This record gives sequence, C-alpha cells and structure tokens, in this order.
Amino acid sequence: METLLAQTILAFALLGLAMLFPIEEQSAKLTNVTSETARLAQKELDQIRQNISASSGSFTDLNGNTVDVACPGSPGTSCGNPLTASGAIDFTQAPPVGFSTQLADPAGFQYSIRWNITVTASNGKKIILAGKPVSLTGGLAPVVQFQTLTAP
Repeated sequence: METLLAQTILAFALLGLAMLFPIEEQSAKLTNVTSETARLAQKELDQIRQNISASSGSFTDLNGNTVDVACPGSPGTSCGNPLTASGAIDFTQAPPVGFSTQLADPAGFQYSIRWNITVTASNGKKIILAGKPVSLTGGLAPVVQFQTLTAP
C-alpha cells in the first residue's frame, strides 16, 4: 500500500514538472520576440536621431524606407503616430505614412515600427518610437517603446 501511494505521489509530481516544459518554451519564444523587437526598434531610432535635422525633413533608412523626421511648429507640436493618453504609441490607429515602417528579422517575421516627434520648449525634439510584432501566434505581441530627447 505504501509503495502504491508513493508511486501515485511521484506520478503527480512528474506530471506537474512535465507541464512546465511548454510554459518554459512559450516564455523563451516571447523573450526572443521581445529582444528582436527591441533590436529593430533601437536600430531605427538610432537612424532617426542621426538624421533628425535632415534639411529635406526625411531620409532613406538602411532598409530603403523613406523616414519622415520633420515636425515644424511651436513647442508642443506633435507629428507622426498618435499617442495614447498615457503617452505610448497607439497601435490601434492606422500607421501614418512616413512615420512608420515594417521591418523583418532574419527569420522573416514582420515588426511594425512607429514613431512620434514632438517639438520641445527648447525647440529640440522628443522622439517616442515603439515596435511590435505584426503577428504572433500563441501569445500577446509585446510592445517595446523608447523615448529620447534631441537638442535644437
């Protein structure tokens, strides 16, 4: 009887451990997607920061996309992707032409990258840029957002 009870307890313990493997696999996949989203978003943000003062108001990024960086106007003027009430990029809105792009990772998965530029009180620029996987099966698509200020 003791042996049967011990085997039953052991079976339930092993079953519980076996159930952790799919959860860990899902977690690892989400971590990889988040890392790739951050990498692509940071790459685009670096290019925008380097070209924020482009005389034409736009430039061609390393992927061949036309990127708008112009935001003329008085302090508080905002251009590009709409923001939510909390100041995050609003992915529920249609991506604005010139202030959004779609990039792919080496495996071919697509990521939506969007940004908003706001003129600051010192006539510098506040750049908010976010990235999100376009389609992620088996989980919520993580949004990665960066924010930076540039001098006039």
